[in-house]
Amino acid sequence: MAGIYTVVSGAAAEEKRLGFISNNLANALTAGYKSSRPVFEAVLSSSIIDTDQADSTFVGTYDSHINFSEGPLIESGNKLDLALQGDGFFVIQTPQGDRYTRNGQFALDSTGKLVTHDGQTVAGEGGDITITGKQISIEKDGSVYSDKVSVGRIKVVRFANNANLRAVGNSLFENVDPSDQELPVVNCTVNQGFHEGSNVEALKEMIDMIACTRAYEAYGKVQQAFGDMESKLQEVARV
Repeated sequence: MAGIYTVVSGAAAEEKRLGFISNNLANALTAGYKSSRPVFEAVLSSSIIDTDQADSTFVGTYDSHINFSEGPLIESGNKLDLALQGDGFFVIQTPQGDRYTRNGQFALDSTGKLVTHDGQTVAGEGGDITITGKQISIEKDGSVYSDKVSVGRIKVVRFANNANLRAVGNSLFENVDPSDQELPVVNCTVNQGFHEGSNVEALKEMIDMIACTRAYEAYGKVQQAFGDMESKLQEVARV
């Protein structure tokens, strides 16, 4: 019954898919979050399983796909909330190296340095951006003014291929291909007083969750049928 490999792998694939859907729904209100889904591939069982039975095709997880489409701009009125319009990412300096995000909900640390809410430094084109004045103004090109005095420009970059970006949590992404270098942005603007919402379509995810659950249940019934068939074959063999 080589087909059991197909059934079991199908159920495992739906379980993996359900995990992605659940994560998307959990982050439906997370600023800058980008929805993702698994990418599957068909594999011949004989290519990895030692069996003398005929080949059967089963499902394997190939990769994951991140949807980098823009989320809605949400007006907050907070002078340190920034939203990007266009293809680009803020650069965040972490102990693990530079990371990239569309979440522009920033703050100031005890020294006045511009940081994320987790305390990670927001990169400026010429170094850290420190704001000590009370009046904060940020232009469309990312230039920052404190009490009308320039204190730097927020670094915003893009990549030739966003497929090389991998999610590492907290709406941050890591570039896994060193050859895909940071590029200057084109037609990308910084909007003060706004932040970018999640691009998760909650209704679509709920529909996908229902379909996924039903598919998983169907695979379970088929597995039970295989089990019943095997039991009957064993009974016949004993006779």
